[in-house]
Amino acid sequence: MNILVVYSHPNPESFNSAIQRLVCNELTSRGHQIELLDLYGDDFDPRLSRQEREGYMGKNNTRHVAHYVQQLQWAEALIMVYPTWWMGPPAILKGWFDRVWLPSVVAEIGPEGITPKLTHIKKIMVITTQGSSKLRMNLLLNPPKIMMKVSLKACTKCKDIQWLALYSMDKIRENKRKRFLLEVKKKLQTF
Repeated sequence: MNILVVYSHPNPESFNSAIQRLVCNELTSRGHQIELLDLYGDDFDPRLSRQEREGYMGKNNTRHVAHYVQQLQWAEALIMVYPTWWMGPPAILKGWFDRVWLPSVVAEIGPEGITPKLTHIKKIMVITTQGSSKLRMNLLLNPPKIMMKVSLKACTKCKDIQWLALYSMDKIRENKRKRFLLEVKKKLQTF
């Protein structure tokens, strides 16, 4: 399977980096074709320019992000690894959605309504770390989880969207981090 791994963390020594390495190694060892998109390593510019915004709804609006669009169109599955900051993904990942998941890329908009165009993506896994506790996030209805699952499903019609979150990241001990890595590895075995 062609799997696009989108990684968003500025520190190559972070726990998120360890997760990303585990994901890439596990998928490769299982014979998947993977492409790693390290948004920080790629120096991706998350800012939507005025010119891009003015052409946002047009058909020829991918000129500045053509390589990233090709990656997305190549993928049969998508795995995102990132920290949740301020109830959402890092700005660089949000900018990737803003600039790459363009209307002409993700949907056909016509008189019959909106038809998703990323239906070749059959599996999605979101792996995130959060400073908040699971209880706090559940009390708030987990806005980051809802945002990702609803938005991704709308563009892909994917029925297999998995959410793996390590909560209370700033307060947990090393053994919980190791258990989380084992959980990620186990989930990847059936991905």
